[in-house]
Amino acid sequence: MQSSKNDEDANLMDPDAVGMSRQKLSELDSVVQGHVGSGKIQGAVVAVSRYGKPVYFEAHGYSDLNTKTPMKLDSMFQMASSTKPVTGVAAMIAMEKGLFEADHEVQEFISSFSEIRVAVLADPEAKDISPKFVWPSLDKNGKTPGRLLKLFGRIYGRLTKKYYGYVPSHRTVRVKRPVTIHDLLTHTSGLGSFGLGTAVSDWNKKPWETHLEQNTLASHVEDVAKGPLDFQPGSRWMYSPGTGLDVVARIIEITSGQPFNEFVQENIFDPLDMKDTHWKVPLEKYSRVVVIRGDKDDWKKQISYYSGSYGLISTARDFLHFQEMLANGGELLGNRIVNLDSVTRMSSNQVGSLYYGKAKRGDDTNSEGFGYTVSITLDSENSSIPHGNGAFGWGGAAGTYSWSEPASGIAAVIMVQQPSKEVPFDIAKVVQDSIVD
Repeated sequence: MQSSKNDEDANLMDPDAVGMSRQKLSELDSVVQGHVGSGKIQGAVVAVSRYGKPVYFEAHGYSDLNTKTPMKLDSMFQMASSTKPVTGVAAMIAMEKGLFEADHEVQEFISSFSEIRVAVLADPEAKDISPKFVWPSLDKNGKTPGRLLKLFGRIYGRLTKKYYGYVPSHRTVRVKRPVTIHDLLTHTSGLGSFGLGTAVSDWNKKPWETHLEQNTLASHVEDVAKGPLDFQPGSRWMYSPGTGLDVVARIIEITSGQPFNEFVQENIFDPLDMKDTHWKVPLEKYSRVVVIRGDKDDWKKQISYYSGSYGLISTARDFLHFQEMLANGGELLGNRIVNLDSVTRMSSNQVGSLYYGKAKRGDDTNSEGFGYTVSITLDSENSSIPHGNGAFGWGGAAGTYSWSEPASGIAAVIMVQQPSKEVPFDIAKVVQDSIVD
């Protein structure tokens, strides 16, 4: 499988000049092409830099399997939850501007949150139990689960407190404390986190297409504020894929007086020259968007909903600029996006031992922590992806993954459109092994 190059290769730095092994780094070609050849991914664009100097930038495979169109360096990818760190930086910018603080209660800005409650099992009445997982249906089309699946879900749920295809009877209780912006940024709010509250909420019952086409952040967040929550705020880490950070985005709108997408464009995309990063892709760029095998171009349905959780479409070049800015302490291209203190705060473990990245050796040490919208490597020898200590980043459901490692000056972006554990692991290992000083 041949890789694709363009004129941007002329800007690449010799890896040896920035303390990386050129020979070792070149193994990325065979690693990525191996995954393309096996069919695990249809193609990829991978970009790596050190100290702001790009050392690897290659495209492999196909942007469209049906037409055998080669992947290009400027191919555009659905970022899904890779959008979240952008919202994290936007929140840090807003805090620097004095618009809010992380410990501020959400109800200070969205009054309807003052009435939100927590869903718990109806039985037992003497104990409030919020199960971690409740999935009303396993059918991708949202059809009502069959009788056998409901029976299985009922029995399995009683044994494990994880409910598949069956929603147990519930009641709601008062929150022990209000939801804060900190909770939303760290996925500890209990809002939209796969639990009982999400399963029984009215806002979660709307068809996805209807939500994207008819809602705005303002309208959706008002629906979400009716709850209920999946667990007591701050008591648990559970990922909120499409809800919690949308509330943060809405608070940015309220406090800045700008639509969220305009705030991000002005404060992040423009100064970082992220010229191909959009929620709404201009018509003239449609041909550059990777056609995901089996996909039906659902990304084109995003009309008026600028999510803080998902939805961006971008390129490896643009997102490398974003990661380089973070690796460089908040500054790039002569523009300071956020202060170093904000980057440090964003990339510090904010949740204690709540995050599930436990060390492999079986002791009580966490190998990973969670900051504001990003996971953090705390124990490089036992983390789920090979990074140095202090590296931080996040990925998306479509397969994209990127990270910054301030201690070593590394910034890296993996643009693929089929999710897997192996691809980011294998690429990150080569990058880490390439560092020689």
